[in-house]
Amino acid sequence: MKSIILAGGFGTRLRPLTFRLPKPMVPLLGRPMMEHVVDRIRAVGISDIVSLLYFEPDIIREYFGDGERFGVDMQYVLSQADWGTAGAVKNAAGKIDDTVLVMSGDVLTDFDLEPAIEFHRARGASATIVLTRVKKPLAFGIVIADPNTGKIERFLEKPAWGQVFSDTINTGIYILEPHVLDYIPRGEEFDFSKNLFPTLMAKGEPLFGFIADGYWRDVGDLREYRRANEDALEGLIKLEIPGKRLDFPDAEVFAGENVLIEDGAEFVGRVLLGDACRVGAGAIVVNSVIGANSTIGRGARIIGSVIWENAKIGDSAMIEHATLANDVEVGDGATVYDHAVISENCIIGAGASIRAAVKVWPRKEIAPNSIVTDTIVHADRTGGELFVGSRASGVINAEISPEFSAKFGAAFGANLKSKGTVLISRDGDRASQITQRALFCGIMSAGVDVEDLGVSPIPTTRWLLSRKPRSAGVHIRKSPRSRNGQDIIFFNGNGTDLSIAQTRSIERLFDREDFPRAEYDSLGTLERPTESLNDYRRALIEAIDAEAVRARNFKIVLDCSHGGTASVLPEVLADIGVESTNINAVVEPNRITKTREQRDADQRRLAVIVKSLEADAGFMLDPSGETLHLVDESGRMLDDDAELCIVTDLAIRTLRPKNIAVPISATMGVNRLAREAGVEVRYTCNNHLSMMEAALGGEVDFVGGTRGGFIFPRWLFASDAMFATLKILEMMAKADVRLSCLADALPDYVRAQREVKCPFERMGTVMRRLIEETADRPRDIIDGVRIYFEDAWVLLIPDPEHPAFHLIAEAKSTERLNIVLDDCEGMILDFLS
Repeated sequence: MKSIILAGGFGTRLRPLTFRLPKPMVPLLGRPMMEHVVDRIRAVGISDIVSLLYFEPDIIREYFGDGERFGVDMQYVLSQADWGTAGAVKNAAGKIDDTVLVMSGDVLTDFDLEPAIEFHRARGASATIVLTRVKKPLAFGIVIADPNTGKIERFLEKPAWGQVFSDTINTGIYILEPHVLDYIPRGEEFDFSKNLFPTLMAKGEPLFGFIADGYWRDVGDLREYRRANEDALEGLIKLEIPGKRLDFPDAEVFAGENVLIEDGAEFVGRVLLGDACRVGAGAIVVNSVIGANSTIGRGARIIGSVIWENAKIGDSAMIEHATLANDVEVGDGATVYDHAVISENCIIGAGASIRAAVKVWPRKEIAPNSIVTDTIVHADRTGGELFVGSRASGVINAEISPEFSAKFGAAFGANLKSKGTVLISRDGDRASQITQRALFCGIMSAGVDVEDLGVSPIPTTRWLLSRKPRSAGVHIRKSPRSRNGQDIIFFNGNGTDLSIAQTRSIERLFDREDFPRAEYDSLGTLERPTESLNDYRRALIEAIDAEAVRARNFKIVLDCSHGGTASVLPEVLADIGVESTNINAVVEPNRITKTREQRDADQRRLAVIVKSLEADAGFMLDPSGETLHLVDESGRMLDDDAELCIVTDLAIRTLRPKNIAVPISATMGVNRLAREAGVEVRYTCNNHLSMMEAALGGEVDFVGGTRGGFIFPRWLFASDAMFATLKILEMMAKADVRLSCLADALPDYVRAQREVKCPFERMGTVMRRLIEETADRPRDIIDGVRIYFEDAWVLLIPDPEHPAFHLIAEAKSTERLNIVLDDCEGMILDFLS
């Protein structure tokens, strides 16, 4: 049996540590991570190893040589291009003639792999994936396997929380039979999880998963790297800590050869001192790793830090929870704070201060007594993800500052494969204008042209992109959820939302901070688009039966909520003969963000006006122009469920659809209406992106949302409240029906929602238990788990932003509703206990 080590990665999320160093050579406890991997392989009796190299291959070759020093026979294969994980293995096919163990050169684990190899042979598997359970599976590839046989049933590559149906993930360790390589094309990008394993499943090859016990960590970013060193020091992973153990009153110190510790030096916790280290009198070192040939000055404080080789830390300097690469010099009295990273060959002058989360790239010299912030080298905005869906949100002029926006724009522009044009719009808020200008600068610095649409509703921007695609689109708005918040919403070139894979790609580039900049002659330009709001207004009128609407002489009340729709919809309504009383129809950014209570009060006010004016209907559009709320002619406010049923009913009566789509949380009333009309209902995930994907699929004629968003695919693949307002009036005219008649005929269902607190690190476990415990019940697992009962249903779905599960249930009576909710809440609490 042989082993292959994937050692070609760039380690982009570990930059600047990996700027000139391949990720497998990043040290852990003073030894390259890949050396620990070699130890794992040798522990199961495998001595023939092939290392696949790509980035900085000579560094790995020089360290490992022929492998004799490490008790193995090491050979190398150099890739000429980045062909992905499976593609790289295919490149070494000539050296593989037996069962092969594939491991990443940067994985940190103490798994005993012998049971996995025995399992592979006993099952007669073509491929076995080594799995493990983790608390937060969101960032990994989830694998669902039969709990009895281990046969793989499903893959979920880096899913959203609602799709985390298990906490069992792919560790990147595989056992393969040689014939499996025949499925991998040569010289093409091909990935194990995305390409090879789905192909094996489709071909009927025996594909299994083995759940291993022990420690496993993906050292994916700088904080994870420091935590990995902490875990190793604490003994959470079975790794041999090199050096001679020295006992101090409050510490265990592992010291290499020729270490000098002056009298008065203090140690706390566990500390590793590499060969020829020197620790000065009065220095305090707490739970840290100090590389070979490093000097810690007198009175210095090193707390929870990782310092590589040949470092010089001056007297009275302080390093807290930071990482310093090789050949770094920190002057007397200098300070380096939490999560800061100092790359190789840097000099930090005496008395200088490196603030938290700052990264200093190689060969930088920081002047004495200076304070390094993101004005010198950029710091992370936060320690978490930038995106929620296709949206980045934050506090105005704090989290989303001009500096952040310019950097974000540069990362976004550099991530675009086509360096064409980005269409950017905004709402009327002054902070949105500031952010827009900063984004302009960043995007153009990446060599991408910008078209400034100015103030425009979101649907208009999407529509313009759908009619004339660009490389991408962006909309900036004041947050409808937070008074001091702002949203930056990103679109693909055709107006669709970015996928999770795309947003994570931008995040990785943002974190790297070395994204390419354009040369002078290639800088982007700033222009105005050739299209305008007038084009959109004309298209709205052409897309509906204006004469049918005109013939009904509708009288409505329109509430534009002080948003950009005020500059579009009132004029269109007048052009098609609708008498519209317009309220809140002046763009006022300070009145955009409202609480739920304020929105409810506005809807009640709208209802009073509709009734007093004897209007046919009231329409309240959100400030961005994506969703709407209805009031019927009697002044009755229609909730989200009633509105969805009414608009669905109108669509069935007038559009004659074969198929419609609604989110998995939609009311049972939709199913009843569709069943009676012979229309098929298809479910989507509980988000706008999934609704758009259904609309783009070409098989549905209408997509109804659960929060006032409606998609008519023949017009646009996304929610457009302005078009929906016109279309509802057209459908009312053609069906010759009033909203109150449709509302009176609605089924009498009871609906409620609860929240159950759940730490993020337990969500994957809870989802896995839900899947296991409900296996024999009728259910859907599209987004969360929707369980069906004879007279009720309940959807259990994790919140993507907060540590909680949402329980959404519907039944024919309040009593039955509470029973279902109590049972499911109790089930989750049992799992947590």
